[in-house]
Amino acid sequence: MHYTEQSNKSVQEVVDTINEKISDYKFGVLHIHNVKETLKSKGVEFDRECQILDICNPNHAKNFLEENMALSVVMPCKITVYSQDNQTYISMNSLVQLVDDIHPEYVDVAQEIQETLLDLIEEVK
Repeated sequence: MHYTEQSNKSVQEVVDTINEKISDYKFGVLHIHNVKETLKSKGVEFDRECQILDICNPNHAKNFLEENMALSVVMPCKITVYSQDNQTYISMNSLVQLVDDIHPEYVDVAQEIQETLLDLIEEVK
């Protein structure tokens, strides 16, 4: 399952707004993958905008890893901002589902993190 919201902003405007607001949610952006530019650098043309943001809260990351190192496969969290049919979308996977598959006892923490990120998405859209 994934969550997707539409935005009237451009992809870059959403990404810039996430960068401005994310610290209010005690998260940070670790890296931004600009898919269009990466593909172009590999000689592949791609017309749509797509930026994938790797985001993290260091305290949650530490807790996840101390609880079960296998949870590292769902880290860092990702928010994707892309264009399709002249519309901008903001999307993320269900962290609850991903964690439930690996360590069901930690679903409550995943739910808390997921709600925080959905609040961020709601604010920036």
